[in-house]
Amino acid sequence: MRFALLVSISLLSVQLMILPGCGGDGASKAEFQQDVVDARDRVDAGLEQATAAGDFDELLDRLEIAAVEVRKAATDLGDAEAPSNLKTDKRELEEALRALSEEILNTTETFDLLGPNVPITRGLNFASWNAVQAELADLRDAGVSVQPLQRHGGETNQG
Repeated sequence: MRFALLVSISLLSVQLMILPGCGGDGASKAEFQQDVVDARDRVDAGLEQATAAGDFDELLDRLEIAAVEVRKAATDLGDAEAPSNLKTDKRELEEALRALSEEILNTTETFDLLGPNVPITRGLNFASWNAVQAELADLRDAGVSVQPLQRHGGETNQG
């Protein structure tokens, strides 16, 4: 009898150790939401700091910093867990962030080639910025509370 009790307790212990790893549903929605908000905030801060450039060379440096920050945010988001029903949204936002990072770097390289006389009238527009906004909107539609990216450096500060 004691042997059967020991076997039952041992099996119960093994099940209790295995169960926390089961389910495979990824992170909770709240955990995922925090990862998305963190990524969005890093991207927004990276873009905002570029608007504080005092001259052309500093603008190029700050755009490179922004591109790196956006890329890091994409990587961190890619490493984050997501609930199974939001995995596609997570992947699409990560891809949009990587595209934005690439676009910022390409713009920086083009400006560097053209020199300080490149015509920049009111600001810079990145097509990938719109894709990131669309992915953030999709996540909001799915119940993830995340703000859109803000416009920086213009007369209005809205997404």
